[in-house]
Amino acid sequence: MRKDKEKRGISLRGRLIAAFLLFTAAVLVVLWLFETVLLDDIYRSLKLRDIDKCAEEAAELTAEDDEDYQTAVGAVALKYDVCLTVYRVTDTEWGPSGVPVAVSHNHSFCLIHNYQSSAFISGLYSDAEGNGGSTTVTLSLYDLFGGNRETELEDGGDRGRPKKDKKAGDRFEDEDVISVRIVPEEGTNLLILIDSELVPLDATVRTLHTQLGWITVILVILSLVLATVLASRVSKPIRKMSEEASKLALGDYDVNFDGAGSAETENLSATLNRAAYELSKLDRMQKDLIANVSHDLRTPLTMIAGYTEVMRDLPGEATPENFQIVLDECDRLTNLVTDMLEVSKYQNGTQKLNSAPFNFTAVIRRTLERYQKLREHDGYVIRFEADRDVWVDGDESRLLQVVYNLINNAVNYTGDDRTVVIRQTAEGGEVLVEVIDTGIGISEEDLPLVWERYYKANDFHKRANMGTGLGLSIVRSILLLHGAQFGVKSRVGEGSNFWFRLKTIPAPAGEEENA
Repeated sequence: MRKDKEKRGISLRGRLIAAFLLFTAAVLVVLWLFETVLLDDIYRSLKLRDIDKCAEEAAELTAEDDEDYQTAVGAVALKYDVCLTVYRVTDTEWGPSGVPVAVSHNHSFCLIHNYQSSAFISGLYSDAEGNGGSTTVTLSLYDLFGGNRETELEDGGDRGRPKKDKKAGDRFEDEDVISVRIVPEEGTNLLILIDSELVPLDATVRTLHTQLGWITVILVILSLVLATVLASRVSKPIRKMSEEASKLALGDYDVNFDGAGSAETENLSATLNRAAYELSKLDRMQKDLIANVSHDLRTPLTMIAGYTEVMRDLPGEATPENFQIVLDECDRLTNLVTDMLEVSKYQNGTQKLNSAPFNFTAVIRRTLERYQKLREHDGYVIRFEADRDVWVDGDESRLLQVVYNLINNAVNYTGDDRTVVIRQTAEGGEVLVEVIDTGIGISEEDLPLVWERYYKANDFHKRANMGTGLGLSIVRSILLLHGAQFGVKSRVGEGSNFWFRLKTIPAPAGEEENA
């Protein structure tokens, strides 16, 4: 027979490690991209930006005072680490002719200083003039000499001779960025030439490759270690809570969820501890219910069986009194089953109200008629205090059940004086009903529990009827359906006061309110 395999997701440890590795990989990809692939483009763009700024500052200088102008040009060239030459250009019949005005030579070799042919300068001037007064070109000695990679210029010469010097060979491969600006003056133009060397980055890239290789290894190791440590710290309280939850699922309520480590796990552990407490309380109440129901079922069944056997076997025992006892015990069983069905309906939300206006005070009086025998035979004092009759809009049978259950509860737990007071007070469009007994009272920690189903006080009064503990739960459900306020005030040894409030309505026409 084929068994389905239990599906298991990726563990938290695995997810954290994978997340850290992905983050590390993303960081490394960005580093490799910017430090190797895009390094040359970034380098060139920065150089061009600095040259443009230098050209703008140089163009703003004035050439009236030669000494001050030379100093200013030198300061600008030094600031941006470039070579800078300014020519004053005049037009002649043979074409434009330029005379140097200021020179700042900051590098050992640059094209605008070491290659000062008139054709070269005129060509740059013409390119800038045709481009609106400015242009930027990138040149190398290889470009100037038409592909003769063995030719190198001598310092100051127009043509060079072959060089076998390693440095000369490297310099032949270098590129220079030349920025050209034409600044108009009265009768003449200033030609600003700026040269910045573009150094080959091959050696830098090789160094960065080596560094990035070590950085990659270090980051991967650090991410694995950090992910493992964090996963252990995060998953440890979750694993412990999972173990405790397994015990709870098996019915062991003596568990303790410890989520120390983070705010989320601490909140989760607090919630689970509360859930375990509530489940243990519910389990205890259910066990009490089973014990109570078993006792309450066994007692009337024993009575019924005993009396029916007597009436069957003994002549003359089939008396109305014995039949009445059997009927009373049947009623007791019926009430027990009815209470259990009522609680089930309210819990499932299937119980509906049949609301209509009625005299609520009259309902209380009618309910008290059921306790006439208790007054006559057992000496109970059940007193009703009302200032006037009040009308409400609600389900009459359900509210009668509320009053009946509260009075039953008070009769079961009242004190030795056997006194129960039902007090009705009408005020502000509402009616307050209080059912007061003089019994043992309820401890403060048990007050929130009295409305729970299955709840029953641990210390029963000696005259208390053994009920199911469902009466007050039914009361709460009915009052909630009516939107009523309710509660209980009690102290140990001072009795209890169960109360509720309902909204009143005006009495219908023709109905008199009793004062």
